[in-house]
Amino acid sequence: LNKCTHKMTPKQVKQIKGTVLVLHGFAQNGKSFAIKASGIRKAFKKAGYHTVFIDGPLKLEPADMPFEVKTNGTPFADLNLRGWTYTQPDRFNIQPSLDVVREAYKEHGPFIGLMGFSQGAGVLGAILSRYAEVVGDEKAADYLKFALIYSGFVYTDKSMEKFYDKKIELPTLHLMGELDTVVSNDRSQKLVDRCLNSTIMRHPGGHYVPSTKPLLRSEIAWVQNVVDGKNNEDGKEKPEDAKKKAAEDKKELDDLAKQMAKLGQA
Repeated sequence: LNKCTHKMTPKQVKQIKGTVLVLHGFAQNGKSFAIKASGIRKAFKKAGYHTVFIDGPLKLEPADMPFEVKTNGTPFADLNLRGWTYTQPDRFNIQPSLDVVREAYKEHGPFIGLMGFSQGAGVLGAILSRYAEVVGDEKAADYLKFALIYSGFVYTDKSMEKFYDKKIELPTLHLMGELDTVVSNDRSQKLVDRCLNSTIMRHPGGHYVPSTKPLLRSEIAWVQNVVDGKNNEDGKEKPEDAKKKAAEDKKELDDLAKQMAKLGQA
């Protein structure tokens, strides 16, 4: 199983709160996504969580790509672009992805959390209501506390209907880019609607995992509250603290949006 794990020092290992399994997006791999998602990866590490970034089961060829890939002279095969499912409807098969997740669980589980981006988030959304069955451990769901879903969606292939026959009870955090044209917010909302305990956070960018400090703080705070069993009224911030923090976060996000606007005009 190809994977990219980020280990901690002996001192940090003693304080580890759990391991988070991470699924990358289409045409990425575990190693490259660990770099692209370095903001949340480092935030998890600082908060005491170990992350495991694994490769999707499909090694993509040029003919598998729905868009042109710039290789900059590197042989395509050396890019190691991976996927979880083919984008062509007649080639769709979720089973290889389920097998990889099960293998990862056997090697690195149990997992306290799951995280996925784009196609990886689509796979997570599909397996959450059948998680214990997928990983082959009836106790797995008891240990699992949360899922972070970036640009998630619901698979429309008929073979996937059985994965959505039950609502998702696990606490889920859905992150959406307001400028995302690859997976629209409306499309992501369909997955949110399948979740009984969902929270939405938005960022002013597009199709990527954001790394702005206020958003990272909010994500980790959400995770901490869920793990501590405080994702309810008793675990909420005091109104005055929440208002102050919201104002600070809004200013930083507004500044980022202005910077992006200037870049668009350049």
